[in-house]
Order: sequence, then structure tokens, then C-alpha cells
Amino acid sequence: MNTEPSIGQRLRRFVALVAIIFTMTITVVVTQRLSTDALALLLGLGAGVVLMLPPLVLGVLVWRREAARQQQPPLNATPATPPVIVVTPQALPNYGAGSQPWNTREAQAAMWAAGPTERKFTIVGDEG
Repeated sequence: MNTEPSIGQRLRRFVALVAIIFTMTITVVVTQRLSTDALALLLGLGAGVVLMLPPLVLGVLVWRREAARQQQPPLNATPATPPVIVVTPQALPNYGAGSQPWNTREAQAAMWAAGPTERKFTIVGDEG
């Protein structure tokens, strides 16, 4: 069996080593040229960024979990459709019969007085 690392693994290790050396060199050069106040500012900014990362990662994880939960349909549930309530006006008594004239106030008052006084409602889509 061949125990040597593959070319990709060796290349990754080399790039990581070069990145670490580059970062250390830049850090030394920059810190030697900056004043004490500027170094304190950079250190504070760096600490703030590092302390901000855990809550940020936690927030992203919660956000992704909530988004995944909302995409899944609920188990054993039908989509809730609100009931539609249709309110119809009270029907005129003897409407369409054509036997009584509608052109006088007395005839209209007599028809309204003879009609039902209680309204009836039908709730469409109610299961209960």
C-alpha cells in the first residue's frame, strides 16, 4: 500500500504553510510600524470580530433551521381555509310575484311588514 499523501494533500499543506508564513510576516512588519494607540485599536477590533462570530454562526444556524422547517409541509394537516360568510340582504316578501303594485308607499310598507323579521345566515366551509 502507498502511504504517501496525494499531490492534492501536499499542495494544500504547502499553501497553508505559505499563508501562515505570509500572515506572520505581515503581522510583524505592521506591528513594528504602528503606534501603540493604533495597535490597541487593531487589537480591539480583532477581539470584537472574534467575539461576534459565535452569535453570528448561531443566528445563521437558527435562521436556516427555521427556513427548512417552513418549507416542509405540516404532518397530518390540511390547509386551513377560513370560512366564507356570505351575508345576503333580507328578501322582499312576494318579490317577483307581480300581483301587487310596487309604485305606492302603502303597498311597499305592507310588503315589508308582512315579511320575516329574523335573518338567517349560512356559513360556507364550516366543519363544526
